[in-house]
Amino acid sequence: MSQIEIKEENGRLTIYNHRKRKNELDMEEIDLSELIQNKVYGSYVKATKDEDSSRVLYFEPYEEDLETGEVQSGDEQEEKQAEIDPEADIFPKDEREYILVYSVNKKIKYTKGAPEIILKRLLPFKIKILSLRMNKRRLSICMVGYFINAYSNLQIGTQNVCADNVCSKCEFPITDQKTNIIKMIMRGAIQKIKMGMDEIVDSVSTIDKNISAEIEVNGIKIPYGLPKRKWRVKVSKKYFAPIAKIIRDGFMIFVRRNARGNIVLVTRMADEYETTGKYRFWESKIVSRFLYYCGKIVSNFSKKQVNLYFEKETMKAEEGTYEVFSLASENQTSDNYFIIDPKSEDYERICQDKNVVLKYSPKYYWLVYRANNVITTEAPAHLNILRSGNKYIRFRMIELKFVFLQHGVTYMKCHGPTSAFVAGREAEPEYIFVGSEKERDVVVDMLRIPEERVLITGLPIFSTIPYKHITAESEDFVTIMLTFKPYEERLDNFEKSRYYHAIIELYDILKNYVPEEKILIVAHPRIQYLLETTSLKERMWNRPISQVLEITKLMITDYSSVAYNSFYQGAAVLFYQEDIEEYEEVCGNLIPRDEEYIGLRAFDLQEFEDILGQIIQNQKIVLDVARTKEHEENYNSINEFHDGKNVERIYEKLAELKLV
Repeated sequence: MSQIEIKEENGRLTIYNHRKRKNELDMEEIDLSELIQNKVYGSYVKATKDEDSSRVLYFEPYEEDLETGEVQSGDEQEEKQAEIDPEADIFPKDEREYILVYSVNKKIKYTKGAPEIILKRLLPFKIKILSLRMNKRRLSICMVGYFINAYSNLQIGTQNVCADNVCSKCEFPITDQKTNIIKMIMRGAIQKIKMGMDEIVDSVSTIDKNISAEIEVNGIKIPYGLPKRKWRVKVSKKYFAPIAKIIRDGFMIFVRRNARGNIVLVTRMADEYETTGKYRFWESKIVSRFLYYCGKIVSNFSKKQVNLYFEKETMKAEEGTYEVFSLASENQTSDNYFIIDPKSEDYERICQDKNVVLKYSPKYYWLVYRANNVITTEAPAHLNILRSGNKYIRFRMIELKFVFLQHGVTYMKCHGPTSAFVAGREAEPEYIFVGSEKERDVVVDMLRIPEERVLITGLPIFSTIPYKHITAESEDFVTIMLTFKPYEERLDNFEKSRYYHAIIELYDILKNYVPEEKILIVAHPRIQYLLETTSLKERMWNRPISQVLEITKLMITDYSSVAYNSFYQGAAVLFYQEDIEEYEEVCGNLIPRDEEYIGLRAFDLQEFEDILGQIIQNQKIVLDVARTKEHEENYNSINEFHDGKNVERIYEKLAELKLV
């Protein structure tokens, strides 16, 4: 019978070793509120019986007293978790926390946290993927692996390999010690998993989903990432390139790896271009491979820098990137090209420039592989199809120096540890331009980029728009522009989304304060077609966003950096943040502190209407009330430059860095 007794009461954990001759090291009391989630601690209490040598001593759910216990923010917990267990993948988690106490060679350890994380410490999983194939009928994975279970009282249940809701049963061996993978192969411990593409297309609920081995332990399903690493791949950024891909039923489906080398299934709607013969030729494996290696050779040996400029999805030329390109084109020490889609509304305006290149043209493909740098307001992925299935283009995007001009002020939404822009990830910038020391500090902290690579010049977009041209005499246009939430991205019916309902609710209130023809709605493309079937059809904005900002006197948004753009032009901003708790839980804490906002804030419809009653009088927006002195001071501390010369400062920095 065990001599170790564990009790949890009133937020305190007590570990006893019951012995006749007691001493002060036979009992330890622990304040659970002081434990960092998922971190393992060692107790000074030691097990003295062999039967307590390696076993689970206590595993129970724990609910913290919210009145007395401190709850860390999602960001803080992710940061700490990354430090404690950098190999951890992000999987759906049990909502409850658990307390786990266990012994290892008579040393007692304890931890508090998510069960699917803390139980992994007791049940290591060794795995090697031997092959991975995909065709239009199925995804096939051949692998060898085993679990190590040194704890006799762990209750082991069923095993599966899952991609979201699609699962296939498996039976990995369970041993009590580490062994050689080759020996496991010789013992025939090879698992061959097959998943039907019909099920994958129908069931996958998110665009990116970890493929995981799942084992039931003490009634809880524990997922493990499946690594497919290569010693030849020195840079983990390259893990984001596809391993295998297919196009089927209007979907692009491919498997890639995450930053830790674990395989991820990506399922997205296929781009229209991906169904054309032109795509099948220019992005075929043989042509892409040839261009990739030829381009690398030329770019490595040429003394002249080749720079590519573009904006969002190569569909715009309105955020100042074209102006930077125009200045750089006057320089003979580098070759500069602006990439634009011929379907862009800005194409006709700039197409006469000889160095403007059509997206998907033969010259475009050569430049993608030949270039040295991309200078853009978006991630490099916007140069091609987002989430491209072409691994050679993905490799090239990662290898190019990325100069990030930014299309909006980084002082609203959080870029958490999983952001593509964080150091070490796919879109880590070589240099990033910001508008103030305050913004620089945020970028350094969030993206983990050295200060020397964060350049304070102002953003190019603010050189293309006049400062404070919206005045009390301007027309009273109100624009609703909410942020589309990532957790609603794969909803089958967007009419069920909070985004859709919030727009309708705000509009219904607004029309009581201003004429309906003065209300403009900028909606996400996935929602716009729904709103165009309602009475709001005439209020939908279908032209470039820059044009609606030129006339907006009151901007209503929630978490968009467009607020800073609108404020720069003289408008007032009203933040409607009724879902802020859910948004921050999923996307991370917003950057501005409560006292740093550049506009008034409403957290429900009643508060929203109360504010409208204060700032709109006789159908006129009163800027002196809606846009306070405090808001002005906050703005000037976040975006310092108002002289319209940001593009010139950016060009000077690029020249100093010998990029142009």
